Amino acid sequence: MIKYTDMHKCVVEYISAGDIEKYSYCPLSWWLSRKEGHRESEGVIKHRNIGKKAKEGMENYRKSKDFERGVMYFAVGAVLVALVGVTMLYESKVWATVFHALAILWLIISVYFLWRYDRLEEQWKGTFTRIMVMAALLSTVFSIFAVSFFMNPNYLLGYILEIASLLWLIGATYFLYESMRKGLHYSQIRQELHLPDGEIIYVDDLKKAPLLKSKKYGIVGRPDMLLKVGKEYVPVEIKTGRVPRGPLFSHIMQLTAYMLLVEENFSIPLYGLLMYGSTVYRIEYEEDLKNILLQKVEEMRKAMRTGEVHRNHNRPGKCRHCSRREICPERLA
Repeated sequence: MIKYTDMHKCVVEYISAGDIEKYSYCPLSWWLSRKEGHRESEGVIKHRNIGKKAKEGMENYRKSKDFERGVMYFAVGAVLVALVGVTMLYESKVWATVFHALAILWLIISVYFLWRYDRLEEQWKGTFTRIMVMAALLSTVFSIFAVSFFMNPNYLLGYILEIASLLWLIGATYFLYESMRKGLHYSQIRQELHLPDGEIIYVDDLKKAPLLKSKKYGIVGRPDMLLKVGKEYVPVEIKTGRVPRGPLFSHIMQLTAYMLLVEENFSIPLYGLLMYGSTVYRIEYEEDLKNILLQKVEEMRKAMRTGEVHRNHNRPGKCRHCSRREICPERLA
């Protein structure tokens, strides 16, 4: 296991969310699993396929948003080019005066926000910066319009600009089509994976997905997926085996570990999703659940110090379905 240094400068081992799930199922089964290597089980293969589909959806969502921004840029560009073209076709002192006034107005707004900037709280500075840039840009554009209306008409240049604006509009239409196509593909993948509305921002991948760490509690893990629903971060744990009558305690503990990791790396989550095929359980992130998780982690650390671990149940059926029953000294079946 990975080691970390806590606040008392003691070297302590990181515990993974997957190990927490195994321990919560049966401490002795977890202990025996520590000597196992990686096994290419049917569940691992199913998880990999789900991960590929989720990554495909994540890529489609990002491309959809990129094309969406392209629509805005090309549409705004088409409007501006068309307006400049119009100014080349007409001479009007009235319109020149109007645009001069608008240019001065937006310049004053930009200067005002610049003057207020140093007096702002840090959380508002980003918004004010965007407003300043937009106001300065509008002032520049209106100044160009004003100067153009004072100039003598240039029909050739005006027609060229109008044709250019049509080309920009065609570009905006293409980006709109691609944005809708990618967005539809993402929605289909989301429905296929039975995910709620939201953006997939993280998919479990040993090579590319960063390992989430809690330095405070010495816990690490990679959730199967991480969704961003509005401003909320929602970890998702997918189970590919049989569908139980309700969410299993060991799976809840694993999901709680992911919620704790999300809390430390992003923000406090309201809930996580535990999925058994099309059956989805919403597990609220509560303080009592977090305390149970931390208690399990302390028990695991004690077991690693003492080497004393025992079975925690009297259910023959549980032992019968355990993949480590053949080497378990306390098996019931």
